[in-house]
Amino acid sequence: MTINLTVFGQHNLGLKVNGGLSRISNSLIMSNGTNKIQYALSGHGGIFYNLHIGNKSFFGVELLVIQIEGREHLESDATDKFGNKTGTITNDIYKHISYFGIPVYYGLKFNKLTINLGFQASFMLASSGREKGQAPYNGDVITWDNKFDELYIDNYDFGPRAGVTFNLTDKFAIEGTYYYGVNNILDNDESSPIWRVQQATVGLRYTFLRTTKNEIE
Repeated sequence: MTINLTVFGQHNLGLKVNGGLSRISNSLIMSNGTNKIQYALSGHGGIFYNLHIGNKSFFGVELLVIQIEGREHLESDATDKFGNKTGTITNDIYKHISYFGIPVYYGLKFNKLTINLGFQASFMLASSGREKGQAPYNGDVITWDNKFDELYIDNYDFGPRAGVTFNLTDKFAIEGTYYYGVNNILDNDESSPIWRVQQATVGLRYTFLRTTKNEIE
């Protein structure tokens, strides 16, 4: 006996590259100065796979190389031995983190527009940092520029991820994504500041393989 089941399953496989902004938030509160968390240029790229279930919904998974950039600008007062202000101490801190990321999501399609929501797990490939600053000292100004081969952070990150895609053609689409890491990536004790990753990007998707299966015996 042969049983035929009519199904719809479209498989899409393609490449993507996105650019945008990222930040690494820091919960540090300075009692005698200010700490400004700034956005920096970042991006990601890799491959994606979508399995369409019916005409309106799909599941997706991606394999990405993700570059996260963070920057902080710190200012505090320099004082003499009597407590009088003699100038301002400034620090610019740069953080660079490379991840291998795996977003998994569910999406809905509305004509050429699709929206998706899911979860992303990231595993660190490399990290580095830099600290530049200056401070007044005995009527002069001293400067420093220190580089770090690695950051003391966790080897992983995870959090929710959302995306919007607009199909230009059957093969090309414009995409926007937003990711918010919920893990405190700073690898230290519980009393330390909390560092969290955020990234927003826009980019282009190219579908190079599209298959459809309509019947299973």
